Amino acid sequence: MNDLDQLKELLFGAEKQALDSISERVERREIRTADVADILPEAIHQSHQKDGELVESLTQPVGECLQQALRDEPETYADALYPVMGPAIRKSIMHALRNFSQQINEAVEHSVSPTGLKWRWQASRAGIPFGEYVLQKTMRYRVEQAYLISRENGLLVDHVHHESSKIKDSDAVSAMFTAIQDFVKESFSPDRTGRLESADMGEFTLWAVHGPHALLVCVIRGVPPKSLRADLSAILERIHFRYGDAIREYKGDTSTVPDVEDELERCLRFEARDESTKKREGPPGPVLVLLLLLALAAVFFGVRSWMYSQQQEELEAALNATPGLYVTSIDRDGGHFTVRGLRDPLAMNVADVAESIDIPSDRVSVSMQPFQSLQPEILAERAARMLGKPESVDFRVSGTTLHASGQAPWAWRQQLRSRFNSLVGIDRLDVSGLQGNDRQQIADRVAGLNQRQFFFGSGVEFLDGDQARLREFATELAGLVDEAREFGYLVSVTAKGSADSVGSAAANAALADRRATVAAQILAASGINARILSQPELGFADEPPREDVSLRFVQFDLQLEPLPDSP
Repeated sequence: MNDLDQLKELLFGAEKQALDSISERVERREIRTADVADILPEAIHQSHQKDGELVESLTQPVGECLQQALRDEPETYADALYPVMGPAIRKSIMHALRNFSQQINEAVEHSVSPTGLKWRWQASRAGIPFGEYVLQKTMRYRVEQAYLISRENGLLVDHVHHESSKIKDSDAVSAMFTAIQDFVKESFSPDRTGRLESADMGEFTLWAVHGPHALLVCVIRGVPPKSLRADLSAILERIHFRYGDAIREYKGDTSTVPDVEDELERCLRFEARDESTKKREGPPGPVLVLLLLLALAAVFFGVRSWMYSQQQEELEAALNATPGLYVTSIDRDGGHFTVRGLRDPLAMNVADVAESIDIPSDRVSVSMQPFQSLQPEILAERAARMLGKPESVDFRVSGTTLHASGQAPWAWRQQLRSRFNSLVGIDRLDVSGLQGNDRQQIADRVAGLNQRQFFFGSGVEFLDGDQARLREFATELAGLVDEAREFGYLVSVTAKGSADSVGSAAANAALADRRATVAAQILAASGINARILSQPELGFADEPPREDVSLRFVQFDLQLEPLPDSP
C-alpha cells in the first residue's frame, strides 16, 4: 500500500466501512426482510389509525386468500365454524318442526269444523290438496319461489320452489323479469342507476335483492315483513362468497355453480303463520281425541317402562346368582339391556340366563371380559375338565379342598394325585370317598401274563432271546404286582421247571428245579418272589428217551388273591 492509499484509509476508512455495511444491508434480501419484519407491525398499526387506505388495500388480497384457503382446506374451516354452525342448524330444524306441527294441528282442527268443510269444498274446486289449502289460509307469508339471475347477461343460474307451486317455464320468468328491470332503468332512471326491488301481483309479492354479479328474485305469498329482506340479502351474500367468480363468468353451464340450489333452498324456509286462526274458545273434538290418545300412549309407555325396569332387576338378580359371573353394570335402552362385567369361560352364558327368566336373547347385548372365578361350583367344573373326570366320580369343593367320591380306575387316581395341585384355588385333595373299580381290569392283565413259558437249550442255558423275554416279563409283572397292591390285591407267582425224557427221572427233576430256580432269580432281581415247584409227572415213562426242546422250559402260574388285611 502506497502513501496515497494509506492517506485515504486514514481520512475515509470509517466512512467506507459504513457505506459497505449499508450496501450489504441493501443488497442482501434476508437482511432487508428482517428489517421490514421489525417495523411491519407498528407500520400497519399507524396506517390503520391514520385512515382507511390500509383496509381498502388489504380487502381484495385477504379476501382472495380466504377464498383460496376455503377451497383448499374446507374441513379445517368447518371445524373452526362448528361451534357456530351447530346451534344455527339446530335452531333451523326446531323452527321447521314447530311449523310442521302447527300445520298438522290446524289441519286437524279444521278437518271437521264448519270452516274446514268450507275450505275442503273450495280446495276441491281449486284442484289442490286440502292440507295445502289450509296452509294458504293460515299463512301470513311464505317464500314460494326463488330465482338466481346473472346480472351480466340475464341468464337464469338456478331456481327453486315449493312442491305445491305451479311453475310453467322458469327461464321465461327470468327473461321477463330481466326485461322489466331494463325497462325500469330506461324509462324512469335517467342515469340508468334505478332498479326494481318489489312488485305486487294479487296475493303474491315479488322481491328483488341485488348483488354485484347476481340478482335474487323471490316470489312471496302474503305480506312479508321488512326484516325478511335482510335475511334474503344474507343468503345472496353467501352465494356471492362461494360462487362470485363463477357467477360473474356464467354462460349457461350450471356445472360451474355446483350446489347453488342448496343455498337457494334457504329462501324457502322463511314463512310465518296467522296467529288469529288459533284463537278458539275451547279445544275442538279432534283435539280432545288426540289428547286422549296421547294420554293412553303415555300410560302404555309408562307401564311398559315399569315392566322393563322389573325385568332389569330380575336379570340383575339372576346374573348375580349365577356362578362365574360378575356384573359391573346393566344399562337399559327401552327394552334392550346391555350387560357389562366379568365372565369365567366355564360359567353360563348371559343370553342363556336371560332366556331362563323369559327375556329374549336378542334384547340383550353382552360386553364381558374373561377371568377365572374361585367360586366352588366353577372350581369343581374346572377340575372336572382339566382332569378328565369319569362319569362315576363326583367333585365337590369346600374352601380350598377338592373332594372326590365315587369309583375310578387306579391310573386315573394316580393322575388325580399328581395334577390336582395345578388347579388355581385348590390346595388339598380328599379321596377318602374314592374307590377302585378296576379289579376286572387287573384280573384281565393277570390272565394275559399267566402261563408264560421260556425255553432252554441245554442245562440252564436259555435259548437265544428267551432270557431277554424273561427280563421284560419280570418288569411288566413287577408293575402289575405294585398296581394290584394299590387296590388291595396280591399276585402270587409260581415257577414250574420242565425237562425232556433224556436221562434219569431224578436227574430230569433236579434239572427242572434248577431251571425254575434260575428263572425265579431273574424275577427276584425285579422285586418278585416266586414259589418254585418240582417238575410234575410228565407221563412218558414207558416211551423211549427223546430230546424235545419244547419240553425244556420254565412256566409261571399267576394267581390274584386279596391281601390278608383287605375286606
